[in-house]
Amino acid sequence: MKWKMFSRFVLIIVFSIIISLILNFIIAYKLFVQEENYDDKWDHVRDFSLTFNRYIEKKDDRVKVTSEGIEKLKDYGAWIQILDEEGYERYHWNKPKATPSHYTPSEMVFYNIYAGAIEDYTTFAGTAKIDGYKWSYIIGFPMEEVAKYSYYYQPKKLNSNIIKVTVFLLLTPTIVILVMGYVFGRSLTNPIIEIIRGIQELSKGNYEVFYAEKGIYKEVFTNLNKLSNQLKLNEREREKTEKMRGEWINNLSHDLKTPLSSIKGYSELMADGDYSLTENEIKEYSRIIKDKAAYMEELLEDLKLAQVLKAGLFPLNLKEQDMVELLRNITIDVLNNPKYEKRKIVFNIGTEPIIFSFDKKLMQRAFANLLFKFLSS
Repeated sequence: MKWKMFSRFVLIIVFSIIISLILNFIIAYKLFVQEENYDDKWDHVRDFSLTFNRYIEKKDDRVKVTSEGIEKLKDYGAWIQILDEEGYERYHWNKPKATPSHYTPSEMVFYNIYAGAIEDYTTFAGTAKIDGYKWSYIIGFPMEEVAKYSYYYQPKKLNSNIIKVTVFLLLTPTIVILVMGYVFGRSLTNPIIEIIRGIQELSKGNYEVFYAEKGIYKEVFTNLNKLSNQLKLNEREREKTEKMRGEWINNLSHDLKTPLSSIKGYSELMADGDYSLTENEIKEYSRIIKDKAAYMEELLEDLKLAQVLKAGLFPLNLKEQDMVELLRNITIDVLNNPKYEKRKIVFNIGTEPIIFSFDKKLMQRAFANLLFKFLSS
């Protein structure tokens, strides 16, 4: 289960990486490649520079920029120099102070390649052919608006480099995220697995396991410990109730033996042909047998208490009664049993009556069982 959860987590991470990279490529394309995201004015400064020769003219043996061209330069915040074939300046407009007035071929290349070489301006060069003479010109644009960057590469290795870069861009974040995902995933999945195991232990009846209440699942572990303690208490109460129920049934079966003994004794006496009973004795013995049978019915009704005990209840019918009177009646009842009629019982009560609250039925059974047990020993 642990690896199953972790594998799902890893799959989610991998798919997240792939989706993120695809979205990043789409966003990068939208922002940096599509022309609609660029300002047409600054996006075409190279073409503007190469075709600026349309605004250069020669008048009165002097080369200059037309008024329309000046307006175009103003719109860009740019400046211009026009050079002859030897690289000397023959015309300028709005040029910075640090701009040189003569350029060697290597300087022309240098200034044309690197942005910011002349007072934070980006320069572009072009040529204008007028009356068979070839003029050169340099136009500078503010570098904060447009800049150039030179990139050198080997065409033969371009494809392999692109593949290497793509693999690197995919592999590196994947490895990093997988490692971090593994570490982070363990911190998430391990407690969940421990919680699942804890629930399984509780289902098996093992309530002795304690869980450290810490981490992001602290509240879950706290409730799990509370549940374990509560189930442990419930189990103890169930065992206690079950024990009480068993004892109650055992006592009840023992209680049934007492009246059953009387019924058996009187019935055997009445059935004995060698013994002649008077009519009054028959009536008395019959009454006793009837009373004992009724008493046994009451005892059998007490079997219902077993179900009550399952709910942890023990009904008591408490009333203010005379304990002396109860003991006297129990003694008389025992001596009326033919089995014990020749036994001698001394009933000596110093105080009479003794009144307190008790359940007459349960108290009678308890003392009767005690007395019969003593007489039988």
